[in-house]
Amino acid sequence: MSTLTLAEIDDDIAWDAAIEASEQATVFARSAHLQALGLPLRRLAVRAGGRTVALLPLVLDATREHVVAAPFTPYLGPLFVHEPAALPRQRVLDEYRIGEFLVTELTGRYPRIAMGLHWTVQDLRPFLWHNYHEAGAPRFTVSPRYTAVLDVADADVDRLAADARACRRQELRKASAHVLREHTDPDEFLRLYRATFERQDIALPAAMLAQVRRITEAALAHGYGRLSACETPDGPASMNLFVYDRRRAYYLFAANDPAQRATGAATRLMFDNLAEAGRRGLAEVDFVGVNSPNRGDFKLSFNPGLRLYFDVALNPPP
Repeated sequence: MSTLTLAEIDDDIAWDAAIEASEQATVFARSAHLQALGLPLRRLAVRAGGRTVALLPLVLDATREHVVAAPFTPYLGPLFVHEPAALPRQRVLDEYRIGEFLVTELTGRYPRIAMGLHWTVQDLRPFLWHNYHEAGAPRFTVSPRYTAVLDVADADVDRLAADARACRRQELRKASAHVLREHTDPDEFLRLYRATFERQDIALPAAMLAQVRRITEAALAHGYGRLSACETPDGPASMNLFVYDRRRAYYLFAANDPAQRATGAATRLMFDNLAEAGRRGLAEVDFVGVNSPNRGDFKLSFNPGLRLYFDVALNPPP
């Protein structure tokens, strides 16, 4: 591999086209989603001999002095772009060299760095070995995280239900008379979203609610999101926002009416969204994290497989 250099990509169309060549690219790296975060951004390309070999989207804090892990945005680590004929041994070498280059470049510019890596990135040596022999120098911490991914190729609700936990089938039957509907106005969703957290005595900051609104509106406006509801005679009981790229669907937001939690609506809506991903010709659904007991158990009850990924963070010594 030739000498590596770093370049900015400022054009949205060029960036969105470039990331499609990477196995690690997801909807969260698309320009529309990144801009909806309302935070400063950098979109970097790593080049070798005139060819792009990796891309890196960075979300910065308001001061632009630190790289932050953006809310509702997993998998914003390096996006590697390999030659189609590259052998596994060459990929390992290339990814290590690119990772080492990026760590050197970023740590020379930003004292604090946080990002979540895609689950296909398993070689953490560039992060683990940073300042390895420098006593007292800042080191990266690596935190294991889990998401869950379900195969939905050619799936319908009957097949998905047969594979799910028995309680999910019971709730699906309970909710059979409810109405499924797509929405284009996020107001009702945000009302339920606030209520979901208020039931847990959590008051969401106005800035976070504004960010959820922007992300939802961007997904709907740019055609990569589906906002849907399961409704009873008392109104929407459960609402979901799923977002899509060309590989898979992602379960990004959920909201439920606290007064209708026993209706089975959340289960019926989930099955409909899983089947919708299959109808769109997608192979997988990513449940976007199974890192808390209750929500994780709900997601795992639909029979997905676990995927291990890693968050990495660098902080200066106190």
